[in-house]
Amino acid sequence: MTTRVIPFALATMAVAGTANAQTPGDFELVVINDCITECGFPQFDTTEEAIEWLRDQAIADGVGGGAPTGAGGSPEGANGPAGIGLGLGLGLNAPQTVFVSFETGEPTFEAPLSLLFGPSATGTITLSDYVYSPADREAVISRLEADYAPYNFTFVTEAPTSGDFVTLQFNSNDNPGSGTAGFLPTGGILFGSAGEIDFGNDNRSIVAINDANLWPTLNAFDAFIGAPQGFLLEANTGIDVAGVLSDGPDAVSLEEATRTAVINQSANTGAHELGHGLGLRHYDAFGPIGGGLPATGVPEPVAFFPFFDGGQNADETTLHLMSSGASSGLSLAEAANSDRFFSERSAIKLAINERGRFVTDEQANSGQANLKKLQVVNPILEGQNADGRIDVRNIVVEGTIDTLGEIDTLTFRAKAGEVFNAEMISDVESAFFPEWDRMLGKLTLFLQERDGTLVQVATNDDEFESFDAFMLDVTLPEDGTYVLQAEGPADLFLGLDGDGNPIVVPLVALGGPEFEEFFRTGQYILNAYIVESKNGRGPSRIGGPRR
Repeated sequence: MTTRVIPFALATMAVAGTANAQTPGDFELVVINDCITECGFPQFDTTEEAIEWLRDQAIADGVGGGAPTGAGGSPEGANGPAGIGLGLGLGLNAPQTVFVSFETGEPTFEAPLSLLFGPSATGTITLSDYVYSPADREAVISRLEADYAPYNFTFVTEAPTSGDFVTLQFNSNDNPGSGTAGFLPTGGILFGSAGEIDFGNDNRSIVAINDANLWPTLNAFDAFIGAPQGFLLEANTGIDVAGVLSDGPDAVSLEEATRTAVINQSANTGAHELGHGLGLRHYDAFGPIGGGLPATGVPEPVAFFPFFDGGQNADETTLHLMSSGASSGLSLAEAANSDRFFSERSAIKLAINERGRFVTDEQANSGQANLKKLQVVNPILEGQNADGRIDVRNIVVEGTIDTLGEIDTLTFRAKAGEVFNAEMISDVESAFFPEWDRMLGKLTLFLQERDGTLVQVATNDDEFESFDAFMLDVTLPEDGTYVLQAEGPADLFLGLDGDGNPIVVPLVALGGPEFEEFFRTGQYILNAYIVESKNGRGPSRIGGPRR
């Protein structure tokens, strides 16, 4: 879900004189991504609010009683719809149909004047939705087809009369924040939302909403500040609009500049939201693998617990489709003036959906599971891994923690210098599948000495957008046997105090033994992988049945 909140960002535009007397930088929108709220996870102003929300969750959900885990990672399990991957010996994938709708709801929308003049301004102006020409529609669909070409996807422009299909809506802006995208009552802008993050793509009939009408709206707002049409568009996208500032050799007409921004926004956001429906997370944009956190400084290392200490050198992140403003520092220009592509991490998950190997926690605990080769298409068009192939070893464990103190394990062999990643998914899954038995996760990686002693290498309780654990880019110290432990943490990270120190509270202290048991037991999906860059050509397609 891509939510960009632009709170009264254009208030500086009510400046005496003409816009031409200002610099473009004076008129750049301030972008804040509010996807944590839109993805089902509220943002807390105080520790007390966080504790109250957690208590409400426990009361609403009760203790235990989740649906059994099945291949693909959702409560539907083995009885879910066709196409949930190989899983525990299950059948092969059927094609995923995506219905692309360019005409959604009413042909007009309301643009709030508060976007221009600040919170004191009331009223709206009525504008017409951007009209996608046949060439525009072909351009957007061609981009989507290119992004998903290695996988078993079919994009259509007429709604199927039967079967499961995703609906990808554009110009979805009639009821912003309450079922559609568009200008939010809070003063922000929602570019898109997928409705769920579904690891394994069990639910093949979601609706994803998108709206790219910010760009023609800026053209309508130019007159309010005495600027030539196209000024705000150029200031915020970097697209050179002829006759606005100092025209360069690539200057284009206002119509073509607006079209470029809308098509880029539509294609990038559409692929992003569809990706969420397939289980992709914002952190899957971080790249290249081994770079740690994005070089933009977003998110900060202190957003993880324990604080991330692996560097901020993932300087390719904003090239990738799953990046966003708050999750990785993506700018509006990068959203509207670039053709982004999937990262290595995203390609791994898309390959898992098609041909992933799932095992149970019983198999993992008994040592019957190991990291195995996964066929992955290299999606990188620009960057460190653009040439060559990526070799991936991966395993997905679907398990449960039934009792306090229970620890599940995954044992594997690896070499010094290899980069290991793992995520323990439960909190996010529960936000979209009500019968999922939520738990909080903790991952700890150990090197096993010859005498059986375990030496801790890395640990993580929380990633930056949920209570799920994400062990990011751990460089393994030596050749040997490694043991990854998955469990429910005894303590809860609730952010930072005024001095920047972590607020960590024992779960039992928040609500007693039942509260602790509720959040330390439940279902989880463990996705672990090692990636190596190699010379040579890798596969170009992995979707569809094996022959």
